[in-house]
Amino acid sequence: MVVIKLHTEKPIPPLQLMRLYQDVDWWPERTKDGIRKLLAHGVVLGAWEDKKLVGFCRAVSDGVYRAYVEDVVVLHAHRSQGIGRQLMDKMMKELSGIEVVSLFCSAKLKEYYQESGFEATRQVVMHRSKGSRPNSI
Repeated sequence: MVVIKLHTEKPIPPLQLMRLYQDVDWWPERTKDGIRKLLAHGVVLGAWEDKKLVGFCRAVSDGVYRAYVEDVVVLHAHRSQGIGRQLMDKMMKELSGIEVVSLFCSAKLKEYYQESGFEATRQVVMHRSKGSRPNSI
């Protein structure tokens, strides 16, 4: 049986999260120290099967107006069991007082997130990575 817990209730060891990222081939550049820091900010959820982390989700928020859901991930061997849905349901409860909750996903996941009440927008998502240099005007 899988249980969903806030990181404050059941701390997530950085190495377990690194293994989860590796399982789904995400974020190979993330380090144990960087993961430790990200776990200290925002709303962080773990999906646990006994002592094994099988799913993860986090959100960054100002606590009032906006929140951004990031890194909804489930081990390959545990997919199609409703764990992602449980993570999102718990996250939406945790963020229930926030005016607008956003996330971005691949086109193949659009319907999945629509089932949780998200709507596609026409906004353009832009990123500026560390080390990016602005163009001269």
